Amino acid sequence: MRNREVKASRQLLFFAYAMATQGVTQELELLGKMCQDAFGVIGQSPEEFETLFTTLDQAQGAISSIA
Repeated sequence: MRNREVKASRQLLFFAYAMATQGVTQELELLGKMCQDAFGVIGQSPEEFETLFTTLDQAQGAISSIA
């Protein structure tokens, strides 16, 4: 009986952690977009800036679609 309670509490703790980090991630995304709007970005657009953090194949496809 005790083992089942521990397993359930671990699952509940993991679920709470996942929900909390989801909220933090969403807030950071919003803050990033606000800062990009306020201070600008490297490049001509936020999409071009995001390509700096993608793999080479993804970046080439994104740049050709922007240009």
